Amino acid sequence: MAFMSKAVLLALVVAWGASFYQIYLKDLLVVTFGVGRVMQDIDEFPYSCRRVEHPRLEACEDIWLDDKGRTLYAACAGTSGRMAWNQAMNQVNVTGRRVGGSELIALDIDNPGADGLFNLRSIKPTGNYRGATGNMDLDLLGFDALTLDDDTIQFYFVNQRPPVGPSNDIIDAFKTGDNSTIEVFEMKRDQETMHYTRTVFSSEIWTPNRVAALGDGSGAFLVTNDHSVKLGLRREFDYFIGGGNVAYCSGTGPCHSAYSGNEVDESTLKPTATPDSPSYMPYLKQALSFIIPRPNLKFPNGLTRGLDGLYYVPSAIDGQVRVFALEPQNNNTLRLIDTIHVGMPLDNISPDANGDLVEKVIEDKESKVLSGSTTVRHDVKTGRLFVSAAVHPFIVVCEPRE
Repeated sequence: MAFMSKAVLLALVVAWGASFYQIYLKDLLVVTFGVGRVMQDIDEFPYSCRRVEHPRLEACEDIWLDDKGRTLYAACAGTSGRMAWNQAMNQVNVTGRRVGGSELIALDIDNPGADGLFNLRSIKPTGNYRGATGNMDLDLLGFDALTLDDDTIQFYFVNQRPPVGPSNDIIDAFKTGDNSTIEVFEMKRDQETMHYTRTVFSSEIWTPNRVAALGDGSGAFLVTNDHSVKLGLRREFDYFIGGGNVAYCSGTGPCHSAYSGNEVDESTLKPTATPDSPSYMPYLKQALSFIIPRPNLKFPNGLTRGLDGLYYVPSAIDGQVRVFALEPQNNNTLRLIDTIHVGMPLDNISPDANGDLVEKVIEDKESKVLSGSTTVRHDVKTGRLFVSAAVHPFIVVCEPRE
């Protein structure tokens, strides 16, 4: 009897250890850190890539392509500024922000010009927008855009505002984190200004990464919170046990959690055995579920709305893209309908004009051209790829080889 007790205990320990590795450690080691992964050279891919370098094209975390207007828009913060001030990467040195904040840069993709800078220009905010200290500064991270009509584009920006005190003076962000909001602007094509529409501030938006506008005319959107909290010890465990969520915000402002990853699937609660497994195995797994809790979303990153009306949420930790349907009849929550296993850390995912989803997985093991890339946009008309990076001082244009 004692032998049997020890055997059962040993089996439980082994099962617990294996489960702990599979649930909490494997993704971090294999996917995020790439243990055992063979990196490829960029020359193995059917593209010829070049950098477009300019001080105003530094640290362009996110980009959006206006296919009809043939214009690429980039949210750029400056390399030193981004490395000092970026809540997503736990960088909260507010004094290191770039003077004047971020810029929305526009590039005419069919007109590189003699200097190869694609008629680079800044789109300035106008209207009643006020930054953290009363100026017009923006601190841009991820964003989405909609074409409202033949002439009008509507932008939804993640704005990593610095925290301010009662006197509107900037306070120590190491104690509070940033004061992020979502900003909505509209602009007319071919203009160099965008008009302020509204600001969304909510306790349900704490570490916003990217926005996905619903595009139904209501002004509603989804936004990923990439961590569980802004600062503190709990955040340090996000890479292992998950954290963050996807929030839904209505067009009139109220926001709530739409999906966090710990939602219970009732179909998994009933113990069932497979034909080739011991009869006790389902009960063992059920018992272990109380010891090893189900992880939340692990670094939910740059989500997007596909042309099919579904929402795609990539993970920077577990290398998966989760596919969701929005359920208005269920308080505008998300229902997980599929999971795409990619096996590489994923950042911003973006649909092209055909509805194909594009994610930056082109590798450049020697960093000849690409380095630290976060977003890619595919131009269906020419086959080109436009790639941006969160901190590096350039964007990349890749031409398909003939």
